[in-house]
Amino acid sequence: MKVTIRQLQVFDAVAATGSVTAAGNRLNMSQSAASAALTDLQVILGRQLFAHARGRPLQITDEGKRLRPIIRSVLGEIEDIEGSQDGRPLNGQLVLGATPMVAETILPQLCVKFMQEHPEVQIRVETESTMDLFGRLGRFELETAVIENFPDVPGIDLTPWRTDEMILIVAPDHDLAQRRRLTVRDLAGEQWCLREAASSESARLRYILHEQIGQIRVAFETTSNWGIRQAVMAGGGIGCLSREIVKDDLQSGGLIQLAVSGFSYTRALSLARPKSITRGRLVTTFDRFLIENA
Repeated sequence: MKVTIRQLQVFDAVAATGSVTAAGNRLNMSQSAASAALTDLQVILGRQLFAHARGRPLQITDEGKRLRPIIRSVLGEIEDIEGSQDGRPLNGQLVLGATPMVAETILPQLCVKFMQEHPEVQIRVETESTMDLFGRLGRFELETAVIENFPDVPGIDLTPWRTDEMILIVAPDHDLAQRRRLTVRDLAGEQWCLREAASSESARLRYILHEQIGQIRVAFETTSNWGIRQAVMAGGGIGCLSREIVKDDLQSGGLIQLAVSGFSYTRALSLARPKSITRGRLVTTFDRFLIENA
């Protein structure tokens, strides 16, 4: 017996989902057919690729982890060969990871533009923290994630993408809204509406402000950028959000940007991808599209 492409696809799907049934659904196979393909692959290779634990998802073994990037690369190369041979249009579902700030600003518009150019493609964006996204990339559950800039991470390739300006905002009736000559020290003692303390945005803001005004007083904290926007509009305090999120509110007068001398907060955004695998035609085309439209 020889290894088949279908067996490799089943292995990859089981590794991603932790379930033979879910893998079969992903590949439009019955549970029994997917199970048989995985069993045959393990027999051919003469090694166990997954460990069974009652009541828990299948756990990939060390040998399975070693083979996974090789198998991912093989499947990516096959996809490239098939696509280039027949010139067929891009198709299928692309699953992207993104941090909340990215997912709520420019990324949806670019996804729609890409789908308009490639009508047979569907895109799903899954929003998680940077560290959770790194974990999923390391397990090959995602092939691309768009994140705030981050130091080098083993096994992850980071490509600079674009910059994003973070600004300070308040409601129109806030005490500071009409003051034109503000300094960072004028922000001392004010209430704030911020992302959770563990988020990269909140941590960076606290670091920027700490030297001049010390610890800031957070009155409202949330994991949602839109929650911050609503809390600031309701008069909850000062917020710090991407200009992209609130640009319409600034134009309509629903929010006011504080012009604070000495305050500057610009973030670099990056594409994060697993190293050492050959990626399929769909995801490489989308990555190139993002970079060209940065």
